[in-house]
Amino acid sequence: MTTDLTVRETEAGIITAPEIVLENARSAAKALSDVISKKKKPVIMNGEQYLEYEDWQTCAQFYGYTVKTGEAEMVEIDGVKGAKAHADVIDFRSGLIVGGAEAYCMRDEEHWNTRPKYEWQGEGNNRRRVKVGEEVVPWFQLASMAQTRAGAKALRNRLAWVVVLAGYKATPAEEMTESTASEKQQERRTVDKSEHYCPIHNVNFFKRGRMKGYAHPIEGTDRWCNEEDVLGEQAENEVAAEEGAAVPPDAPESTPGAVTGALDMDALREDLEYLEDKKLKAWTRPNVISYLNTLTGGSYIKISEAVKALSPEQLAEFLGRVKEAKEMA
Repeated sequence: MTTDLTVRETEAGIITAPEIVLENARSAAKALSDVISKKKKPVIMNGEQYLEYEDWQTCAQFYGYTVKTGEAEMVEIDGVKGAKAHADVIDFRSGLIVGGAEAYCMRDEEHWNTRPKYEWQGEGNNRRRVKVGEEVVPWFQLASMAQTRAGAKALRNRLAWVVVLAGYKATPAEEMTESTASEKQQERRTVDKSEHYCPIHNVNFFKRGRMKGYAHPIEGTDRWCNEEDVLGEQAENEVAAEEGAAVPPDAPESTPGAVTGALDMDALREDLEYLEDKKLKAWTRPNVISYLNTLTGGSYIKISEAVKALSPEQLAEFLGRVKEAKEMA
């Protein structure tokens, strides 16, 4: 295999050939995985590992990137005070800004408003640490966390595709606080789900200009998700459920390649519905779609379409995880 660098000229400059880009990315992903596998305290949520800020910084070094975090500022959103920070991704070889992001740390988040205050009391063998009340978390700590989140998010925006190649989730660990967020915080972070809401991508559909219907762009791709398609599938499922019938499969009678005849979509749907009924967060429909899209590199909105795009090896892995989850549920 040749290692010669192949490039092509464009009006914007020289672009590395795609096969070389992927070859370098696989090398970076392997090196990152080797480093992360040695962590003594990895961040695991719902059976998936998430990378911390320093892990993203390690990946950035492979590409000659560093992060410049701006000064945090005080903000107030819906009556809640907190800190907001911006971070830029810098190519330290050229000094050019190649990415960036903003992030927040608010006082309605658990651990970021007040915290227990302790004092040592007693003498000798009776000396012990006793909770004596609550104290307000200092502003500088909120500011520091906002900067950390901004830095991690900025690197995620630039390097998520490499991290996914390494087998990790693309969301920085510092952003994964929804499970401990207050009701008000979750309401502020999420979109209005009352109407024109996409349950697959957790954003609102919109319609403007000459658009014929409600839709939204799918982040990280050049594709769009149409409300009509999503609601159409949901309606079909609801009608089938009301009639007491199994949800009809929208996959063809056979699946391409080596998986032909190996997949029973009816059985798979039943398994996934069972796991979702068990209130397993990792097995909600949006999370399953996200997982399948990570495996395939696609941006599907239907489970049946995403499953059809799996390779035989990926299908075996996915079905194995479903089976394991059922056994543990």
